[in-house]
Amino acid sequence: MAIVLSSCAVAAGGVIVPTVTDAAAQGCYRDAYPPDGGTNIGGSPNRYKWNNSPYIGARYDRCNGYVYVIYGGYRATHYNVRWAAPGGPWEQGELSASKGLWSWPARHGDYNIMIQACNRGFLSSSKCTAWSPQLYLNTR
Repeated sequence: MAIVLSSCAVAAGGVIVPTVTDAAAQGCYRDAYPPDGGTNIGGSPNRYKWNNSPYIGARYDRCNGYVYVIYGGYRATHYNVRWAAPGGPWEQGELSASKGLWSWPARHGDYNIMIQACNRGFLSSSKCTAWSPQLYLNTR
């Protein structure tokens, strides 16, 4: 059974994500990184990808207590997401292709997150890219 996830903080055709500003200097932000590598394509937060995967970036804002995941780079009908919350098992859900942002109130601990872009076929199963690099994000 697929879980459909929603994202928030979308306005005027774009996504609103905390950018590195004075708050970063005060220590509000912690960005995710891929322990197993991946190509850093820049951005704020940094986004990572493989040659045949969508990009993914994530940031913890400890000042407001939220995790933000940014994803994209493919024309897709949807994105599959796999994540493990602190102390929890791996879970899988589906994200909107049109949003590019998924956010939620953080629990303290370690998150692991990865995505893949997919296109639903007519009367057939989805065709998907490879999974993105797995990101690690500490929210303690």
